[in-house]
Amino acid sequence: MVDASNGATSQKDISDTASDLASMTDASPEELAAYYDKWATSYEKDLLDMGYEAPTKAATIMAQQNIAKDSPILDAGCGTGLTGLELAKQGYRHITGIDISPESLKQAKAKDCYTLLKIQNMNQQLDFDDNSFAAAQCIGALTYVRHIEGLMRELVRLVKPGGIITFTHRTDLYDTAFADLMQKLTSEMLWEQVHHSPPSPYIPRHSDFGDSKLIYYDIYRVQAD
Repeated sequence: MVDASNGATSQKDISDTASDLASMTDASPEELAAYYDKWATSYEKDLLDMGYEAPTKAATIMAQQNIAKDSPILDAGCGTGLTGLELAKQGYRHITGIDISPESLKQAKAKDCYTLLKIQNMNQQLDFDDNSFAAAQCIGALTYVRHIEGLMRELVRLVKPGGIITFTHRTDLYDTAFADLMQKLTSEMLWEQVHHSPPSPYIPRHSDFGDSKLIYYDIYRVQAD
């Protein structure tokens, strides 16, 4: 771990669970749920201590897309609710959160910023009707999705035409196959890209991420049928 005297976070400042984060990239859904259940109580302190800003930036991005503040928003992979809390700070009042970790959802519920929280595995069909949301976001969670094409098609199904889908993805995982998939969905006229950010900090004060694993912020607009 980088020495704290340089302004970074030392090993002793974060939980052992946080230190193991990089090893979870290939975890099964069951392993993932157990890991985040274990981490739920110290998750926010650890991430904020390590410089995690994606929830704040993602909420700002959402607000810039002119999504009405009383519109229903899906927060996919909401974790303990950092993402929903930042959306609420932007004035959004109808936020639905989904996550695979029951303990994380308990923490999210305590924030009182969600109208609905559900346990959902994002590798499977999501339990909502077509066109249920004006927008959806998936922040810091695509790493663990094994069926990314299925999830993206689900988000398109759930978001109304003209609505916004935003997500982050790690630069080391945003490979040719991923980029080709995004283009495939574009060529099928399911959505159009609004914005693709430069590489941005992810968890800058985590020894396994730092400057080596950054993230992109992507914005897509769902096309009309």
